[in-house]
Formats: sequence, C-alpha cells, structure tokens
Amino acid sequence: MKSCNYLFVLLLASSTAYSQLTSWVAFNDSANKNGGTTDETVTTVNVGRGSPGPMSSELLVFGSGDGTGVTATYEETLSEGSVFWTSDAITYDDESDAAKLFGEALDLTGNISYGDAPGWHMDLILEGLDPNRKYVFAGTAMRGGGAGYAERTTNWKIMGAESYVYASSDGAWKVSEDSVEFSTGHNEAGYVAKWTDIVPGADGKIVIRTSHSVGEANGGLAGAHAYKGYAGGVFMLGLQVDSEVIAAGESLSILRVFPKENELEAPPNSPLHVLVEHDAHKVDLSSVKMFLDGKKVVPVIQQDEERTLIVHESTAAFEEFSDHTAKVEFADDSDDQRQYTKSWDFTIMEWTHYESLPVDSVIKLTDLSKKERGFAIRLAAIDPLDPDKEVISQIDDLWWIWDEDYNDYSDRSYFNSKGYYLERDQINYQRDGGTIGNKAGEKLFPGISGTSALIPEGEEFTRIHFGLEATAFLELGVGYYHMQITTTPVHSLHIGFGEDAVELFPDESANPGMEDAKAWQYNFIVEKPGLYPFTLLYYDFLGGSSSLTASGGSASSLEWLNVAPIGMRFLINDDDGRAITAYIPPNTITEVKPAEMSLSMQDEKVIVTWNEAGFLQESEKVTGPWKDVVDAGSPYTIAPHSKANFYRVRH
Repeated sequence: MKSCNYLFVLLLASSTAYSQLTSWVAFNDSANKNGGTTDETVTTVNVGRGSPGPMSSELLVFGSGDGTGVTATYEETLSEGSVFWTSDAITYDDESDAAKLFGEALDLTGNISYGDAPGWHMDLILEGLDPNRKYVFAGTAMRGGGAGYAERTTNWKIMGAESYVYASSDGAWKVSEDSVEFSTGHNEAGYVAKWTDIVPGADGKIVIRTSHSVGEANGGLAGAHAYKGYAGGVFMLGLQVDSEVIAAGESLSILRVFPKENELEAPPNSPLHVLVEHDAHKVDLSSVKMFLDGKKVVPVIQQDEERTLIVHESTAAFEEFSDHTAKVEFADDSDDQRQYTKSWDFTIMEWTHYESLPVDSVIKLTDLSKKERGFAIRLAAIDPLDPDKEVISQIDDLWWIWDEDYNDYSDRSYFNSKGYYLERDQINYQRDGGTIGNKAGEKLFPGISGTSALIPEGEEFTRIHFGLEATAFLELGVGYYHMQITTTPVHSLHIGFGEDAVELFPDESANPGMEDAKAWQYNFIVEKPGLYPFTLLYYDFLGGSSSLTASGGSASSLEWLNVAPIGMRFLINDDDGRAITAYIPPNTITEVKPAEMSLSMQDEKVIVTWNEAGFLQESEKVTGPWKDVVDAGSPYTIAPHSKANFYRVRH
C-alpha cells in the first residue's frame, strides 16, 4: 500500500476553530520525515517501518514545552501488508478544518501507510487524563494521492470515554456518535474527525482507533475501499475550561441525504434518501412528507431504535444536466411534536452519450431451461517456454484456445465434463488467495491453487500463464449502469457469447492502468429489461508489479461488481437484493449423472471416494447418519445414532 499522511496532535488553546475555550494544547507530528515541523514543543511519537520512534511519550504543552501529564502510545493490530513511515506531497484546502487546526503548528507532509488486507487497526491510547475534566480531540489524515485514491478511507472511533459530543467536519461521513469516516487517500477537503466535551473513563484513559471503513452494510461510507486506508493522521486533544458536561440532546438530526446536497453529477436513476438519527425521540412516521421539485412523492420508511430511513425510488431517469430540489418534512414523536424540514438541490450527470446494450441480445428468465445462478468458467494454464505447445500469448487467444491441442496445467478436477467450472458465488479472485481488490473475501482462481500450482515440477519460480473465460446471463432492468472491474493484469468485457460477442469498452477517462486499488469503469444504458449475455475474459501473463515477490509476477486479481445509484458496491451475483443476479448459460451445465461411490474408514471417520471427478465435489465434514445425505446411496452401513463424520456431497 502507498503511504498516507499521519500526524499526531494534541491541541489545547484558545482557538477560533472551537467554541469551547481550552487551557492547553499539545501537538505530535507522527511522520516528520522531512523535518518540516521544527517547534521543539511538538512531540514526535511515531510508528511504522523505517520510523525512528518513540512509540510512546508524554505530550508537551504547545508553546511552553511544559508536561501535560498525558501519555500518548501507539498500539498496532496488524494484518497482511506493510506499515511504512515515509513522506508524500499533499494538497488541501487552505480554508479547511485541517488547515485551520494544524497548519500553523505542523508540517502536514509525511505519511504512515497501512496494510493491504482487512482486519487492521491502530489505537492511539491517551492516558493520564483527569476523569473530572473535559477534553477536545480532532484528527485527520491525508495521503495526497489524487482522485484515484479517493476510495481509500479511514474510520475514526472514540472508545473508553464516559461521554462526548460528536463535532466532525461538515461533509465527513457520520457513522454514529462515536464513529466517523472520510477519504484520507484524497482528503483535499481537509476533513477532520472531532469530538468535544470528552469525559474520560474512571481510569483516566481514552482510545482513538483508526482503521479502514466499517463497510457500507454497517453504515460506512458508500464506495469506500473494503480495507485500504490510513492509520490516523493529525490529531489534537485539548483540555477544556471547566463547564458542565453537555447533556444528551432532545432533538433529531439528519445524518445525510442522497443525492448529496449540491451534488453536480448525480446518477440519472438516483433515489431520494434521508437518514435521520434519533436521540430521546424518534420520527413520527405519520408525519413524514417528501417532495421532488415541488410535487409530493410517496416515500418508503424504515425505522429501528436508532435511525429512520426515508426513501423515494424514482420511476424514470432524470434528464442529463437537469436541476432538482428535494424536500422532506417530519415531526418527532414527543409530546411537543417538534417539526423538521430539510431542502436540498442536486444536478444530474451527463449520461445519454453512453451506449445502450443491444436489445436483440436480451432474453426472458422464462426462456432459460435451467435457472442456475452463477457463472460458467473455463480456465487454461500454459507454459510460455514450451515452443511446441504455446497457444496463448494475448487475451484474444481466449476465443479459440479451447479447441486447440495444448498442455493445460490447471487442475481439471475442478471442472465438469463440458470443461466448465460452475461458480455459484461471485467473481472475486486472487491468485495466491490474498487481498487486492475493492471487496474483501477474495478466493483462489478455479483450477489455480495458489502460486505453487504455477511452478513447474522441479523448478523454483513461477512461469505459467493462464487465461479465464467467464460467461453469464445478467438480469438487468431499465436504466443507467455503472460496472467496475478491478483486475491485474489484462481483461476484456463483451456483450454476447462466442463469435456473436461484441466488446464493451471502458471509460477512457478513468483508466487505472496496473493500479490494483482502482477499477476499470463501464457505463451503459439498458432500454429493455431481461437477461443479457456477458463474457468476461482475463489473461495473466505474469507482468506488472507484484506483491508476490517469490513468484516474480503480477498479483493476478479479478473482481467484477456494480455500483448502485447511491454509491454502494455489490459484487455481481452477490447475496443481496440490490446486486445484479447472474445465471449460468444452460449449454454449459452438465446434468447430474449417477456415480459409483466407495467408502473406507480412517481414524473412525468415513472417507468417500467417487469413480469420476466432474462436478460432484467434496465439502465440509458434518456429523449424522448417511440417510441425511440427499441422493447419496451407500453400501456402507452406519448405526442410526452414530456420530461418525462423513463428507456431504453437493451438486
């Protein structure tokens, strides 16, 4: 992963950026690699590969250098990937919160990057706080990577405090009262995470945890990368002057609206979303009214204990460049019935220049003889140094290689008798099973069992290339679509199967090259609903940059997803009602045929063997009598109440 801007700041001053007065402030520059921060009263607690330390130190009062009695300590929870202490040029708005809070005291250049896998987080532990006093904290991070890094996001969470008041920048994505996230790969807006009136726990300690996005499904920022982000940034803790702790409010608050307020490129099929956060009271559902361009529309309302979501789905696409005004009105369920009104404007993107999918290629779902969800995948692996058998050297060769005589080094036991692997899940592959795309949970390419499967017998390094063809019918409704394919190194997307397929070309303005964190973007229009045939080709020639240093090739990833109008990303065929459903083409499905089964006992476990591979696959071991296995006869008898393990067979 690339580096990020990381500064630690503990600030206390009579700053105009805060409405609360502070009596002292302390700053810590965690990545002062370039030496731009020269004030001796700024500490430099730091972490990361190449960092000089220390990882823990008492913070100093900015300006005087007096001790604050507060100790700052970094504590890492690592995942795969690397943590670097480095420097990068950054750009941010001079009028932003970040500039006003930190710009005069610190050099914001300098970065700490984090790992390339889910599960990491960094804790800033602040100890020695007075449980009877209140503090203010603010933090930010900025990698300065440009728009291509915008999806790299940091989540900030305050932990261990008795109470606090959320006060982050307008425009930052509020997940909850104790959690906020925003892009730190491209934080040109200078957003900060901030809490005021922080009352520490009885132990005099609070923790500020930074990590990757919590994910869209958990209320995180839509479009954020699943695990790429940066561990913190500049932050500030100030001791507030004595005053009463602010009590919990009685009012409701609108967390966010969609399309965003003053959005200039809203999708043409944008729904209207309003998310309201409860406090002491909820939204009175009977009071909700929603308007679009002055006309009343019918919303759908979802409410739980903490929030109310108000949604209106548009019945037709908005005209490009058209301006619109949305408004929502509601009251809370208190005896006083407080009234709330929110009005905002947005503009629709240019979109009619995108191509429409050919309507003559669409079929109905009822036309499928077998309605099997998933993809039909063929994969061929070749040795490029075999002059007699090299029959694939570029991605176009995947149209005809299947009929050629070649040495296939893929594991054919994964495929059915028609030469296809039937993928029932999604296409989210990584050659070595690591993490590289936008979504977590990658799996191995079918037939390529990690890097070892690509190393010829008797040799030390990888030299085998492989190509993959995935075909599926995608169920699409009328409207505008924005697909993304994250891949290294080479791919192509087509509408249709075989010789009738026509290539769809990605948006040239969003060319990610070999960058594994960015996706190729496909934009198109669907005029007729139904099932459309798609072919996705992928060719790995072991080129480009690599995290697989032992194999010397590319990271070899392939991920196919769709971006919903509200910005949420769903893998194609994801188990979510908002995702695009994929169906396996019927001519690639092999009918289930009887197979003879033999059994043996080993370590008091039943071992099942089939006389042919095909698509009967071994699955997890389960416990129970053989009669619980659907369509699996057995010459071996097990007592009815036996707890012997056996393999369940699935089609």
